[in-house]
Amino acid sequence: MAGKKETKNILDMIPIRVYEWEEKETVSVKVPRFRSRLGQRFCSLIKKEPTYSVNLDKYGSFVWKLCDGKRTVREIGKALLNEYGEEVDPVYERVGELFNIMEANKLISYKMNNGDSDNTGGEPDGTD
Repeated sequence: MAGKKETKNILDMIPIRVYEWEEKETVSVKVPRFRSRLGQRFCSLIKKEPTYSVNLDKYGSFVWKLCDGKRTVREIGKALLNEYGEEVDPVYERVGELFNIMEANKLISYKMNNGDSDNTGGEPDGTD
C-alpha cells in the first residue's frame, strides 16, 4: 500500500516574488513574454517589449510587497487584515485565492518554513 502524500497548508508556506516589479500607485509586475533566447530575439525583431505588465490592485500590491521570502502566507494575511480590516474579510479566503492565481501565473514560488524550496512558480530572479 502506498504511503500518504503529505498535504501542505498554503498558510504555512513562504511566498517569494519571481519577477521584477515597480511601484507607482500600485504594483506592476514585469513578466517576460518568452523565457527562451529565441523568443526574446523574436520580440526584438518585431520591436515588441520583452516583458508585459501585470497590474495589481491595492490589496494585491500590499500582499506582493510582503512576499519577501521571510513571511508566511498566514502572516501576510494578518498584515492585510490589520491594514484594511473588514474590507478584506474573509481574509484567508481572499489571500488564498490571490496566491492561487499568482502561483498559476508563475508570479511567485514557495519555500517551506524549514528552508526547503518548493518551486511552484518560475525561476526566482533574486530581486526583492
